[in-house]
Amino acid sequence: MAERPNDIPRGAAAPGYARAPGHRIAFVPRRVRVRVAAGETEIASTTDVVALEENGYPTRYYLARDGVDMTRLAKAEKTTFCPFKGLATYYVIHGPDGEIRDAAWSYERPYREAELVRDRLAFDASAVEETVGSTS
Repeated sequence: MAERPNDIPRGAAAPGYARAPGHRIAFVPRRVRVRVAAGETEIASTTDVVALEENGYPTRYYLARDGVDMTRLAKAEKTTFCPFKGLATYYVIHGPDGEIRDAAWSYERPYREAELVRDRLAFDASAVEETVGSTS
């Protein structure tokens, strides 16, 4: 596993691919409507989506921030590191039934291979209701 950096300079190459050349990640822009809700409260709805398809993981949908109600999110202290994508910043969702901790994350400083998801938000589908549907 690559050492966790404190920061990732823009354009830096992901070290994970050198260590695991068979690992595959696809960043696929999609025009599909993704809705995210916490209880009855809509948190996000957009067709500006990048699907991240990675070996061994479920597809994650990274949403443009202009389709997310950012007033419902607050940055958490939690961060994680992926040697393929970079540093992830987590968010708390303020829903109708209280806080949902670490339910969303964003790669604000990704490696160049993950540039398509820079500043987009993905949601933990086990913590919120995520609906992927048509473009309407």
